[in-house]
Amino acid sequence: MNTVHEPARETPVRYSADVVVAGGGPAGAAAAISAARTGADVLLVERYGFLGGTATAGLMCCMNGFRNERPPQDLQAIKGIAEEIVHRLKDIGGATGFTAHGDFREQLARGEMPYAVGFDPEAMKRVLLEMAVESGVRLLFHAWATDAIVADGAVTHLIAQTKGGREAISGKVFIDATGDGDIAVSAGVPHEQARKEGDRMMVMGLMYRVGGVDPDRVQVGGCIVHGETAVLWGPSIPARDGVDSADLSAAEVEAKSRMPEVIEQLRKRPGFEKCYLIETAVHIGVRETRRIMGEYVISEQDVLDGARFDDVIGISCNPVVNYYGNRYYLPHEGFDIPYRSLVPLKVESLLVAGRCISAHQVGFQSFRAIPSIRVIGQAAGTAAAVAVRSGVRPRLVDVSEVQRRLIEQGAELRMRS
Repeated sequence: MNTVHEPARETPVRYSADVVVAGGGPAGAAAAISAARTGADVLLVERYGFLGGTATAGLMCCMNGFRNERPPQDLQAIKGIAEEIVHRLKDIGGATGFTAHGDFREQLARGEMPYAVGFDPEAMKRVLLEMAVESGVRLLFHAWATDAIVADGAVTHLIAQTKGGREAISGKVFIDATGDGDIAVSAGVPHEQARKEGDRMMVMGLMYRVGGVDPDRVQVGGCIVHGETAVLWGPSIPARDGVDSADLSAAEVEAKSRMPEVIEQLRKRPGFEKCYLIETAVHIGVRETRRIMGEYVISEQDVLDGARFDDVIGISCNPVVNYYGNRYYLPHEGFDIPYRSLVPLKVESLLVAGRCISAHQVGFQSFRAIPSIRVIGQAAGTAAAVAVRSGVRPRLVDVSEVQRRLIEQGAELRMRS
């Protein structure tokens, strides 16, 4: 590979915060909100002009995994900020319509959430922005977090590419909520990644929204209906490398090129005869890229056994989508996500939140769903704030204090007695 030599340059330190969060998707927004509510000065760096990531830019308008999809399912495993978001959506008419799992609209009481909840993406943008602003989060939009600066084994600054050029951000604790572990990898954290061939890498998919829908004639399943609009799962693209620009570009071209045929076929379904395309997602849905190596790797056996951990910060109860070729429904109410899986090896002052935490591929395919990701983000933000207040690095934080604060915030931990 040819290379070019870049001369050394100085990057201005434009911002400073106690906790700096890279990425405003499901994990990052929850992390920033929870850190701010726990008393930290928080700066959230986001490449778009709105929050939500895959949930909004990706039009993934179906939140799966509030409880097990099949019995045993008495426990609502996902609460806290993730549940609060649903009720705020409900209050403004944004928790809406049908999902692939049925009509849930009469089941949105606290503690009684169904497995899946659909939502309107514009309502989600509003709710997340309001929660962030109310919590005191400082927002830096149109800034792409790209690199970490590491000194003496600890992250000291985040580099962001903005319209004004490269800018540095100093902080005490940094949270990588990029989804792909971009900041952690830049900092030198070891990681693994499923290969396109042989590792059951999950496919990419393009979500899209149509208008002209007759909601009274739409058959439940495979869509999220809001008024006379609906969001649907669009073209699936065979496994591509989600952190390779050429692969991503090819996937975008292939998926969007297939949309005219998709709409033509959709018009053959009841209620969609007069539908028209409103929009495709800002970006194709990338389900799987990197997973960092942390102090604990959630194993396949942990998932199968419903493992319990003393340092639990959340519970995942979602099915494993591609368990050696089959959808695997958990035979229990969920497995614990330990705090140690958010703490990367080798690098200090950094936590990882989202689908790229430390886990075997089987565990990842369960907790990668939006509600579980929000739980992980809430825990990371709370832990970061506790670490700042205690004057310790995240690796040494008092996990019992983090758990206490999470429970105060309404989280479900179901810790061992």
